[in-house]
Amino acid sequence: MASRRHNAATRLIERQAAMLPPRMRLDPEGHYARLGLRVDAAPADITAAYRRKARELHPDVPVTGDTGAFVLVKAAYDVLSSVQRREAYDRAARRAVLEESEPGEIRPSRPVEIVAPHTRQPRWSDLPWAVWAGVVLVLFVGIWQVTVHLTATPVPRSAGIRPNAPSLPSNALPAVQPYGAPPVRLAGTPTHYVVPAAGPTMLWRHDAERNAFVPNGQLPPFSAVQALRLNRQNGLVEVRVSEAATGFVEAGRLTPGNVLAARRGYCAYNAGPAPANGEVLSRRGDGPGRLDLDNHTTQPAAVKLRDSVGNTVVTVYLAPGEHAEVSDLPDVPYQIDFALGELWSRACQNFAAGTWARRLSGPFSLGALTPLSIPPDLPGEKPPVDITDQAFERQ
Repeated sequence: MASRRHNAATRLIERQAAMLPPRMRLDPEGHYARLGLRVDAAPADITAAYRRKARELHPDVPVTGDTGAFVLVKAAYDVLSSVQRREAYDRAARRAVLEESEPGEIRPSRPVEIVAPHTRQPRWSDLPWAVWAGVVLVLFVGIWQVTVHLTATPVPRSAGIRPNAPSLPSNALPAVQPYGAPPVRLAGTPTHYVVPAAGPTMLWRHDAERNAFVPNGQLPPFSAVQALRLNRQNGLVEVRVSEAATGFVEAGRLTPGNVLAARRGYCAYNAGPAPANGEVLSRRGDGPGRLDLDNHTTQPAAVKLRDSVGNTVVTVYLAPGEHAEVSDLPDVPYQIDFALGELWSRACQNFAAGTWARRLSGPFSLGALTPLSIPPDLPGEKPPVDITDQAFERQ
């Protein structure tokens, strides 16, 4: 019993360590640390370390599966397994170490402080007599209206009495964004993005007359910004807001990454519950058609059937090695997109890690597609071509 508790505690510590930021100066984003490697690790060691971590942290693994830790480990492997990306990462780390001792920071001529707008609570004595007169008038009118409604005789509803306002159709209601405010991209070439936090991430501006920083808006999580310089005196990072203006964000609210990294982070953070095999993730239109699908790979797959103008008619999720049937499909020619990856994101309608998206030449009739296997095996057809993540996500 004690041995099992010790092993469980050890696994918990390892999963937490995989998500902690690194402390090595030559590993600024923690890629080596999350795989438990030295910065001079051989390529074979990188692959072996990733497979060992994946077997433990993959979301489908009982007990030890950890979605957040697996995404971070997969991101680290994507960088270190590529010769070009690893060399670029190592060069940037060495350059950052060399530049730590170099001057070049821009500081205000005298200390500045972050101040919020003046919010002193008003006192009753501050109110002018006109406000008091308005309050008395409003109270008098309210009491009079309540008295009239309580004493008036109810008027029965009849066919000749129309309602005060027409009913609002359900399709006219604004769509609810279940994942909060969508990220934004400020001007410039993004080098960092906003990480999720308990409170809002403020965008500040410097008021030269007051020599203080004042609020200038909020940035949703995973918004991409171009960082210009860090002011160590107050812990603010200057970012480009437009071609002519800049703002400031707390350094702790930013992490290095381009637009692609910000998008991947947003998709993983808003992945939602894992789909079931054969789950229809999106649908547009119906009809008498039917399609059988088989996933012959060892990874989850998603298949999108698009109409002649490229709109997605249906999206289906397939678990590794599983079969699914989709019915009530419009009987029209289809263009087929499919993708393999890890951690399906309901917010992005794509996989959050390791995505490989492809497209069949098409168009195909449902009769020619049934059954459709992944990877496709259609005699006489051209092999699938690779497409971008953005092309696959398009609805």
